[in-house]
Amino acid sequence: MPYGSITLIPGIDVEKTPTLNEAGISQSQLIRFRENLVQKIGGWQKFYSFSIAGTPRDLHAWQDLNGAKHLLAGTTSSLNVITGGSLVSITPQQLITNPAPNFSTIANSTTVTVVDTGINNVTVLDTVMVNTPISIGTTIISGVYPIVSTLGGTGYTIQVATAAGATVNNAGSLPLFQTATTSNLVNVNFTAHGLSSTVAGQNVSFQATTSLSGVTIFGTYPITYVDANNFTIGAAQVATSLATSFMNSGNANLQYFINIGPTPSGAGYGTGGYGSGGYGTGSSGTAQTGTPITALDYTSDNWGQIAIANAQGGPIYLYDPTGGFQTAGIIQTAPPFNNGIFVSNALQILFAYGSTANATIGQSLDPMLIKWCDLGDFTTWVTRTTNQAGSFRIPIGSVVRGGMAVANQNLFWTDLDLWVANYAGFPLVFGFNKVGAGAGLVSSHAAQQFRSGIYWMGPSNFYSYLGGSVQVLPCPVWDFVFQNLNTSFQQNVRAMPNTPFNEIGWLFPSTASVSGECDSYVKMNVTEPTRPWDYGSWPGNRSAWMDQTILGNPIGATPNGIIYQHEMGNDADGSPITSTFTTGFFVIGEGEEFAFVDVIIPDFKFAFFGASPTAQIQITFNVTNYPGDTPTSYGPYTVTSTTEFISVRFRGRQMSVTITSSDVGSFWRIGKIRYRWAPSGRN
Repeated sequence: MPYGSITLIPGIDVEKTPTLNEAGISQSQLIRFRENLVQKIGGWQKFYSFSIAGTPRDLHAWQDLNGAKHLLAGTTSSLNVITGGSLVSITPQQLITNPAPNFSTIANSTTVTVVDTGINNVTVLDTVMVNTPISIGTTIISGVYPIVSTLGGTGYTIQVATAAGATVNNAGSLPLFQTATTSNLVNVNFTAHGLSSTVAGQNVSFQATTSLSGVTIFGTYPITYVDANNFTIGAAQVATSLATSFMNSGNANLQYFINIGPTPSGAGYGTGGYGSGGYGTGSSGTAQTGTPITALDYTSDNWGQIAIANAQGGPIYLYDPTGGFQTAGIIQTAPPFNNGIFVSNALQILFAYGSTANATIGQSLDPMLIKWCDLGDFTTWVTRTTNQAGSFRIPIGSVVRGGMAVANQNLFWTDLDLWVANYAGFPLVFGFNKVGAGAGLVSSHAAQQFRSGIYWMGPSNFYSYLGGSVQVLPCPVWDFVFQNLNTSFQQNVRAMPNTPFNEIGWLFPSTASVSGECDSYVKMNVTEPTRPWDYGSWPGNRSAWMDQTILGNPIGATPNGIIYQHEMGNDADGSPITSTFTTGFFVIGEGEEFAFVDVIIPDFKFAFFGASPTAQIQITFNVTNYPGDTPTSYGPYTVTSTTEFISVRFRGRQMSVTITSSDVGSFWRIGKIRYRWAPSGRN
C-alpha cells in the first residue's frame, strides 16, 4: 500500500471552501506559526494578583527617574498604577454643584471671589470649570479656572482674563431663554454679554442642557446680535409655545476637579501646606473630596517620569509617582475636552485630538480638532508668536478616532482617512497632509506600531503604512472578522501586537458578544514568508492590550479586571490551554477512486528544545465523499512522543485533520502528516 503525505500551507483561510483549501487550514484556536509550521501558542500568568475595579480599556508602562517601573491601567471606573506587585488607585475625583450664583468682583481687578454652599474646603490644588456662563457687572465667567486661594469652608478666589469694570458683591446671572410659538429662534437675554454687533462668526456654547416648550438647548450655536443684553440662536426644534427659562434653572453649574495631595504629618488636607500658609488663606479642617470619575475609554502616555492620561471626552490628567499625590490631577491650562492624547517624544510635544473649541462665549468638544502644547511645556496651549503651541482642524470626516507618534511623524486617523503631521518648525509648526484616503480607523486603540511599520484595523479592511505608502493588507480570514464584527461595539476593538513572536493582531467583539467586549482575535505573523494569519478567542476575553515594554512580554486585561502577562510558560494561569486547528479537505487517493486508510504516521515536536517531550496531542480524522457532505469523524487518537503510528480504518475520498491539545505544561509543533492508503472502489 502506498503512502501519501500532506505538508500544511501556513495560515488560516476562511475565504476558500474547505475543499478548495486543500493542504490549508480552515479553523484555528490559540495557535501560531513559526518556520511555516503550526505550534501551540504561549501561556499567560497573572501580572497582578487581584482584579482591578472596572473594565480595563488602556494600559501603559513607564519608568520614573528612580528606576521604578510602573503600569498605568485605565478602566471604566478607575485609574490605577501597579508597581512591583502593589496597586495604587489614582482615579481623578470631581464634584459637581449647582448653587445660586454668588460671585464678587473688584473694580480694575481680575480676582473673582466665589461662594458655593455645595463645597467645603477646596484647595489651591483644585480646579473649577464653570459650565454655565455667568454675567456679573461687565465680567463674563465661563470655562476652566485654577483655584488661586481658599477662604475657608465655602469660599475661594479665581483669576479671570480681563479686569472687572466695577465692584459687584454676591451676584451673578445666567442666560434667560425665550421661545416663540412655531419658531426655532430663541432669544437669549444675557446681561452685558460682550458680543459685538460688527463682528461676524460669533458663537456661544452652552454645556448645561435647558429644555423648554419642546426645544432643547445644548451645544454650540451661531448668534445674531440684538443688543448689549440680547442675542438670538437657532434651535434644532420648533417651539410649541411661548416660554421662558433660565439656563440650569438660574443656578450656576460648577464642576470641580479635586486633586488630593500628600497628607501632611499629623494633619488633614486642609491644614499645613495646602489649606493655609503657603497656598491659601484661612482654610482648616478636612479638604474637599469628590467622586471618582468614570470613563468610556482612556488614552495614556508619559512625559518623562510623569504619566499623562485622558478619560475620553474630558480633561488631561497627570501623575508623578514620586510626587506623593494621591490622585491624578488635571493639567489646568490644557484643553478641558479631549477624546484622546499622545506624546510626540522626538519633539516633546503633547497632542490632544477631538479637542476643545473656544466659542465667543463658552467651550465645547470638536471631534475633528487637534491641539498641541508648546515645545517641551505641556502647560502652554495658547497659540502665541513666542511659542509653538497650535491647532489644526481636519476638514474631512466626522471624528478623529486615534493618533500615534512614529519616527519623525505624527499620525492621526479619522473615521475616513489617515493624516500625517510633519514638523515644519516655527512659525507653522506642523504641516498636515492626507496620505491614506479611505483608510480610516475603527476605534481609538486599533492602530499599532511594529518595528518600522504601522498597522491598523478600519471598518472594513486592515491596513499598513510602510515607506510613506498606505496599503490594504490581504486577509484570508476577512470573513471571520468583518462579517462577524459587532459594529454596535466596534469602539472596543483593540490592537494586539506581540513583538517577541513577530505578530500583529486585533481583539474585536463578534456578533455573539452580547456585552460588546472583545471575545475574538485575529493575528498575522509579519516575518514569516507567507505572512500567515490565524484567529480564535482568548479564554475570559481581553478588553485591553499592551505590547512588550520595560515590564516584559505583552500584557492583556480581561473585562472583569484581571491583568495577565502573556508568553509566560505554556498554560492559562495554571490551567490547560485548549489549542486546536482543523485543516481543509484534501483528496486521499487519486482520480475517482475511494480510498481506504489504515495507518497514520504522526510527526511532531513534543516539547521546547532540550525539555522532556511530555505533550499529549489528540488527532481526529474527518472523512467525507463529496464537498458539503457531513463528515464522519474518527478519533480522537492520543499521540505522544512514543507513538510511532496510529492504526485506523476508514474509507472515503476526502479527509481533513483536527489537532487538539489540552494538557498542562506542554508545547508542540506539527511537521508532515503521512498516511497509508489503498484504492477501494468507486462507490
